[in-house]
Amino acid sequence: MRWWCSVQNTAWTWAWQPYVGVWLFISALGAGYFWQVRRYEPTLLDARRKIYFVSGLVLLWAALDWPLGPLGVSYLASVHMLQYLLVGVAAPALLLLGIPPEAFVRMRKNTRVLKTLEALTHPVAAFLLFNVVMTVTHWPSVVDVMMLSQVGSFALDMTWLAAGLVFWWSVIAPVPEWPRFSAMFKVAYLALNVVLVRPPFALLLFSKYPAYATYELAPPIGSIHVMDDQQLAGGLMKVGTAWIMAVGVAVVLYRWHKQREVQKPTGVSQATL
Repeated sequence: MRWWCSVQNTAWTWAWQPYVGVWLFISALGAGYFWQVRRYEPTLLDARRKIYFVSGLVLLWAALDWPLGPLGVSYLASVHMLQYLLVGVAAPALLLLGIPPEAFVRMRKNTRVLKTLEALTHPVAAFLLFNVVMTVTHWPSVVDVMMLSQVGSFALDMTWLAAGLVFWWSVIAPVPEWPRFSAMFKVAYLALNVVLVRPPFALLLFSKYPAYATYELAPPIGSIHVMDDQQLAGGLMKVGTAWIMAVGVAVVLYRWHKQREVQKPTGVSQATL
C-alpha cells in the first residue's frame, strides 16, 4: 500500500494498487465542502454548484488514483500530461464554480484573506503565475527529481492545483472585484492561453531525444515508443489546454449575452408607437 503515486521501476501490470493518500485528500475536500455548504438554503442554483464541485472532485480522483496516477508518474509522458490537464486546468474551474456566492461574501469580510486574494488573483499576476508555474513544473530536470518520491510527486500535483485555482479565480470568483476585467477582457485572458506556446511544449514536440529520463528509462508498455509518447504529450499540452480554454471562452460569452438580455428594457417607449 502506498500513500501517493511516485516513480516505480517495476514492469507495469493492470493489478489494482491502493493509494490511501489520494482517497484521504479527495475525501477531505468533499467533507469540507459539504460541511461548509450545509448552512445555505437548498436551491436549484446550489444543486448545480454541488454538481460542479463533485465533478471537479471526480476529475481530481481520476487523475491522481490508479490507473492514471501510476501510469502518469512512472511510465507514460502522455498520461502525465493528461493528469496536468485534469488537475491543473479543468478541475480548478469546476471546484470554483461549485462554491456558493455566500461563501465569497464571507471572504470579503476577512481583511487578511481579501488582501492575499487581491495580490494573487489580479488578472495579470494570475496569468503570469499560472504560466510560469506550468512551465517550471514541466521542465525535465524538475519533473525527474520531484516524481522520485511520494512527497515530491504530491507537491507537484498540489502546485498544479493551486496554480489552476489562482488562474481561474479572477474569471469565476466575484471576490475580490475587478471592475475593469470585463467579459471581453476575460475572453482575451483565456484566448491568450490558447495561442501561447510554452517552452515545454516545443521541447516535447520537436526534440530529437527523450526529454524526461523518467519515461526514457521506464519499463515499456506494449509497443509504445518513448518518442511517440513524448510527442503525444506535447500535443496534449497544447491542444488540451486550448480546448479547455475555448470552453471557458464560450461560457463567458454565453453569460455575457444572458446578462445583456436581462438588462434590455422590456417595455416599448411612446416614441416608437
